Amino acid sequence: MSLLAAQQPHSLYPLVWPLPYPPEQFVQRESERQAWVAEVDGTLAGHVSHTVVADDATGALWSAGTGLPIDRLGCLSVLFVGPESTSTGVGGRLLDTAVAEIRGAGLRPVLDVTRTASHAASVYRHRGWRHIGDGRPEWLPDGEPDVEFFELPNEVGIAHHTGTVVAGHGVASGRSTSSPYPAGAVALQTPHFADLGFHLDGLRPATVNLDLGEPVSVQRPTVTLVEVDWTDLHGPETFSFVRCAVERDGNTLQGYVYWPHPETKPTNFQPNSVIELLLPDIPGLSYGDRLTVALPARSTG
Repeated sequence: MSLLAAQQPHSLYPLVWPLPYPPEQFVQRESERQAWVAEVDGTLAGHVSHTVVADDATGALWSAGTGLPIDRLGCLSVLFVGPESTSTGVGGRLLDTAVAEIRGAGLRPVLDVTRTASHAASVYRHRGWRHIGDGRPEWLPDGEPDVEFFELPNEVGIAHHTGTVVAGHGVASGRSTSSPYPAGAVALQTPHFADLGFHLDGLRPATVNLDLGEPVSVQRPTVTLVEVDWTDLHGPETFSFVRCAVERDGNTLQGYVYWPHPETKPTNFQPNSVIELLLPDIPGLSYGDRLTVALPARSTG
């Protein structure tokens, strides 16, 4: 909570300070779905969370502004960074991570900003967030101007890449008869990822290999898991994941780009034009099929 206190005089967030209740209740809310923290050189640098949109006057305002029911919305909340991390990109990475996961849950990202925090509102506008209304939440002190409410339209901050489905090494799935992991590498890795708080529920424990026709690498991952010790056959590996979505037969399939870091991966490297996708099962998918994958902008290069 010391980081929240340290940044408040600069950001004026939260607006009321000191809080009339324990600051732990402000950061970790009953409505929280997920939360993320950023560290720089082992030191806590920032925080953001994804919270449920309540069925109240505020939720009704967001619903009216987006044209979506409340259960189709996800609120980006409790975003703050320490004074030393201002203008370093930490806040943007936290924002991008929360947005990717909200979208990955099939929800529209929304948030609110006090007019006292005018700099924050300008940052959101610059990133494509759309002002959809004003209101007075019950926590707003008398005399303060109305709070601004925003949504992030579906098309903002998304890049589309089209490629061809190609054969892989058969190691991730365990299909290769020469694989040292008959159960499949992804199936073996998944519980270790879960132990670190990253879950792949609902995704097939194998990769779809998509050749984009040009060199590609992960630049701004949604999640990175460092030195995962998942097998006795070699040393720990580092993995990055990028939230993605694929349209298939009129359905949107949510998943991740799966990126074992080349510097820690011992063997079975992919061509530099291929990305590996973790997706729900896609019946009838064949080598040679064309797929378009939607990724957060700037996440690959």
